[in-house]
Amino acid sequence: MRNTLLIYRELAKSGIVALVLISVLGGYLCGHPFERSLDWTNLAQTLFGVFFLAAGSSALNQVQERKLDALMPRTAKRPLPSGRISLGHALVFCFVTIVSGLVALALLEVSSLFWLGVAALISYNFLYTLWWKRRWAFAAIPGAIPGALPILMGYAAASGEIWTRGGLFLFFVLFYWQMPHFWSLAIRFREDYSAGGIPTLPVARGVAPTRFHTTLWSLSYVALGLAAPIFLGTGWVYFAISILTGAKVLWELRKYLQATIADTHGPTSAATQHWLPFFLWINFSLIFYVFGAAMDLWSVYVIAHFR
Repeated sequence: MRNTLLIYRELAKSGIVALVLISVLGGYLCGHPFERSLDWTNLAQTLFGVFFLAAGSSALNQVQERKLDALMPRTAKRPLPSGRISLGHALVFCFVTIVSGLVALALLEVSSLFWLGVAALISYNFLYTLWWKRRWAFAAIPGAIPGALPILMGYAAASGEIWTRGGLFLFFVLFYWQMPHFWSLAIRFREDYSAGGIPTLPVARGVAPTRFHTTLWSLSYVALGLAAPIFLGTGWVYFAISILTGAKVLWELRKYLQATIADTHGPTSAATQHWLPFFLWINFSLIFYVFGAAMDLWSVYVIAHFR
């Protein structure tokens, strides 16, 4: 029984789903009107819907890419290519989780969340997985859209509106974050992507252009993170967090770029050594930006409430 649960957990990409739920929660806290009490039922239902939709979408991605996964050492041990689960069972899991997630979202007061969920599913599992990823070196850019939608869904579930500057700001923070996150990963595992015939940027264009674009998007991402006071109305608490976080990300980026200069024909030990700190700090920075903003906004409410 435990092994079966672990297989389904791996099929659903639980690590990615956890990050998705963190972004939904952060968006919800940033978008919640402070004059109202926190609606725990609404929050729970939003998280429930996104959880099942993300798990089903991730599992469907593994169904769609099972043959490609079998060609790459990094993914060959996944449940489907390794034969630990049958295709039929995987498809049933996909159907049940996706339908459960969409039904939960459809029952929320903000009906547009259902359509955002549908948009995320279509853009990720069909446009990105079946088209962009297999044909375009810069597929990560449009592919970042479904990855950025969950935080907008969380913000909209709390505020009741989608087209607000706060929600769109958080959407773009997640959107910009995904390029350095993915391209640094693609550099690290470019031999795997090459074996699978996937034309990621370092495979199709080389390490040097990928390094350039990673730097460009990292700088834009850090700069965007500093703009939260304009779009979300955050104060000095967030500003201090964003300054320290951005400085650390750029410091790790500098060390990583220096290490990858000699990383032309294959991964060097220096590049491998400095890849992980940069990759981790890019991921940590997203949490610091989102929950730093939430903490700053809610501190005003807490101070006013207990004064």
